[in-house]
Amino acid sequence: MVRPGPPPDDLVVVLRATPGSLEAALDDIADAALQSAAIYVVEDGPIRCLLFGVSVFAVPAGGTPADVLDRFAAAPSYVEATVGALRVAGFPVIPTGANPDHYDVQLLDRVAENENRAAAAVKMAAMRVLAVAGPLRPNPAYAGGGPTMTEEPR
Repeated sequence: MVRPGPPPDDLVVVLRATPGSLEAALDDIADAALQSAAIYVVEDGPIRCLLFGVSVFAVPAGGTPADVLDRFAAAPSYVEATVGALRVAGFPVIPTGANPDHYDVQLLDRVAENENRAAAAVKMAAMRVLAVAGPLRPNPAYAGGGPTMTEEPR
């Protein structure tokens, strides 16, 4: 489900609650986008495009990333960026799902559902997203040692 209206440029989103290394974060982001494209499409005018989306959550107005990260206690790190920085880098941010704070960052834009894109292109896009977000940051909600990361449904 795509909600109407684009998010504002100054909105901060927690891009990913991630594993503790940059390489693992890169793999996690690329894998999530490939899984998303295998399941979801979005309407882009007359074209149905694959959603190479990375699920993100907005930091509430007046809030901090900790307000979002409490649901990701198994992840030792996270990355964040503003919607505007992501857009300038060429990544659409799409309001998705029923949760008004949930969005998807589209890693590969305007890929028709009948096109095939290599995983390498997704990984390169994931590297660009991480470059926009900057360094991994310690997750203040990290409980330590959790084997998996849970995420709210879209």
